[in-house]
Amino acid sequence: MSKVHHYRVVIETQSPMAINTGGRETGFDAQLARDANGLPYIPATAVAGVWSHLVESRLGKDVRKLWFGSTEVSSVLTITNGLIHDSTNCPVTGLRSQQSLTTDPLLALMTQERPLHRERVRINDRGVAADTGKFDQLLLPKGVRFSLSIDWHDNAAKELQVQWPELLACWGDRRFALGANTRNGLGQIRVVACEYTQADLSTGPQSGRLLQDARKLDKVPTTLDASWPTDDDGLLFASLPLKALDNWRCGAGSVLLGEENAEVDILTYSEAAVNWSNNVGKLGDAEPVLCGSSIKGMLAHRIAYHYRRHSGDWAEQKDQVIEQAWQQEATRYAPGEAEAHKANFIHQQWELAPQELSAIFGLADEEHDNSLAGKLFVDDCPVSFQHTVIRQHNSIDRFTGGVRQGALFNEQLLYQPEFTLKLWVAPDNAVSPALSQAIIDTLDDLKHGLLPLGAGSGRGASLVEHHQEQPWLVNESTLNVVAVAEEAGQ
Repeated sequence: MSKVHHYRVVIETQSPMAINTGGRETGFDAQLARDANGLPYIPATAVAGVWSHLVESRLGKDVRKLWFGSTEVSSVLTITNGLIHDSTNCPVTGLRSQQSLTTDPLLALMTQERPLHRERVRINDRGVAADTGKFDQLLLPKGVRFSLSIDWHDNAAKELQVQWPELLACWGDRRFALGANTRNGLGQIRVVACEYTQADLSTGPQSGRLLQDARKLDKVPTTLDASWPTDDDGLLFASLPLKALDNWRCGAGSVLLGEENAEVDILTYSEAAVNWSNNVGKLGDAEPVLCGSSIKGMLAHRIAYHYRRHSGDWAEQKDQVIEQAWQQEATRYAPGEAEAHKANFIHQQWELAPQELSAIFGLADEEHDNSLAGKLFVDDCPVSFQHTVIRQHNSIDRFTGGVRQGALFNEQLLYQPEFTLKLWVAPDNAVSPALSQAIIDTLDDLKHGLLPLGAGSGRGASLVEHHQEQPWLVNESTLNVVAVAEEAGQ
């Protein structure tokens, strides 16, 4: 154990990140993990958990146990907590006074209960918000930097030297994301700087002093070590450049975009990110973003439609199946009570997605052992635009056909914005031929302008199609198509 390998790493969030404590913030549904200064931090356990899971999936359980330990064997790796950087790109160490936190513009934002938040809602089968389906998600903005250290001791085992580059390669995997909802675009990180130090303690005290200096918490590397891996695109399923046909909007924002100065009731969703220049971090202007969770919901709805079409699951047949299921369910109620529950039961049955979709989108079940993690990863899409349009609307009285008094409102739309949709799939995915074809058909709908991707589609907005100036890439080989049970038995 004379040789110690030390990595000092600076990471930057490439999308908003939510590492929660499991508790609830006042007025919000979640709570960010914070240190003694009240600043967000990255627990070492979060890094070790994601890393060890990827090592096991890529290299096997034995390798994971060797490096990350178990109840019988101690870990070879030592990982520190990720400390947040202030606006001068220095990690915040020790206790800081309240004045020093409030005078730094970046730290002042991070100490707020809500540095950034997204309002999310579950959509039912009728395309509207489900009852009690709304919740808030507290986040850290894109561009926040953290420092952490990684140490491992060389115990002269040959497999350690051979396996270490493969372990390090996991940091370039798309699945290496921290916090909640990493499959919906959150928690992506990038290593922006790394310094490697090797100390052979058998050579004398000078090696110990070298290692001690490298481990100083306020030490910030400025360059990326050549041994650090680059990003791996092996899991990329699709890169889809899209352009709106006309006016477009997504979500519900609070910041007026463009150069217009007007009072607008409905705005496109936008977020501000931290931008770094010459080691100075500043919160930039809000930019429109199409959230990964929104994209995933739209894709899931259309994939379910195509899957039912390919598998012959027609609405007329489903109506009969639901009626038969209700006849069995009705026996649970006392005489005279069944009719009061029938409408709710039928509604719940129509809301159920095909069970086969859980192979790619995952499943959240009341029984934890029955839950499945999704295999599809969807990135947030930054949106670029040149012009905006303000459109006025009014509500029409359905009885008189006239304008309802006080019901005039307007919305700001982006004119022909552009964005690139990126989809990734886990290598252990397994989809049926019908589901695979449904996914491909859905992407074809996007390409030809048949699937709205955004808000206000009922008013003719948010239609998109392939941006002809950029290549449309779909790697169908990343989908592992397997025969379903019925086909396998034939």
